[in-house]
Amino acid sequence: MRIISYYLNQSNLRTKRLAFYVLLFIAFVPHSFVGAQSSLTRAKAIPVDTSFMLKINGVEQYIEIKGISRTNPVLLFIHGGPAWPATPMIRKYNQELTKDFVLVSWDQRNCGKSETDKSVKLTTELYVEDAHQVTEFLMKEFNKRKIYVAGHSWGSTISILLITQYPEDYNAYFGMGQFVNPNKSNNIVKEFVIQQAEIKKDTATMAKMKLFDFSPANDYNMPFEKLMEFFQTVNPYIKSDEVAVLEDPTQLYDDYKAIDWFGPLMQTGPELIQYMNSIKIDLFQYNKFEVPVYFLLGRHDYNTPSVLAEQYFDTIKAPKKKLFWFEKSGHSPHWEEPSLFYQRVLQIAADNKLK
Repeated sequence: MRIISYYLNQSNLRTKRLAFYVLLFIAFVPHSFVGAQSSLTRAKAIPVDTSFMLKINGVEQYIEIKGISRTNPVLLFIHGGPAWPATPMIRKYNQELTKDFVLVSWDQRNCGKSETDKSVKLTTELYVEDAHQVTEFLMKEFNKRKIYVAGHSWGSTISILLITQYPEDYNAYFGMGQFVNPNKSNNIVKEFVIQQAEIKKDTATMAKMKLFDFSPANDYNMPFEKLMEFFQTVNPYIKSDEVAVLEDPTQLYDDYKAIDWFGPLMQTGPELIQYMNSIKIDLFQYNKFEVPVYFLLGRHDYNTPSVLAEQYFDTIKAPKKKLFWFEKSGHSPHWEEPSLFYQRVLQIAADNKLK
């Protein structure tokens, strides 16, 4: 407009006529043309594709960020395990999300490429504070008031506590393989395996199940080795032919090889699993949220039984909530049915106006 004002101030009649026609063109130009210009402007988005170590609570932790535009909403993925990095699987199965989000994969402390710190006791509170610092970094880096957060398995515990303590930072939460209560989960799995073993007349497995006691009688305490024996025993029974077999994440990329993977896992995993067992995590006490909550559950999930997650979901009070079932998934619907997962995430984002 400053240019047009300049021409109108000139004394030359021909110049004034030219300015008049310019104004007339602007007034009557079709809106579709203006929209096309806006689309062209949006097309000049600046992509992001980076990875680096970020110091979080004094520990160097690995962050990987990808997206076709820095202006898209930010989605932070909090992985499970404990101590099982999700970065290779996110690269393999979830790259569609980079078209609509700035997708952030974070290797938690003592896991994957992140630094191992043996000087502190590993607790849920520590991981929640780590996640909070990652969130603060992302909001500042990408100029966002809020971001989206997704939690898987153990990561869903961290995420529930995170949105409880810092609701102002998050557009919405969605959980996959939603963790609720380990002892109730194990009892559900135990009963399911006993039923299946009875059908197959597998008397050996039926007898072995009696050795695992997840009850108040022993204060729910069970040594790590005994827990591992339980998981190994039930594993053949909790698999489903309906669920796609995922590729081995330790063989997907050269920068995530087995030798680097299992070192941190064997150090951190047992400590966190015993910690989870000893403090008797029960997320039923966290059921009032200021953040929209979405569960994306595999129908065949008996790692963290989806039937228990559904019971938990029914108790939740939130500004918005919705449960999506994935009929051909188990514990990891975001990898077992990635295309459907992508569509559901877009639906969640649309429901929350892509802030």
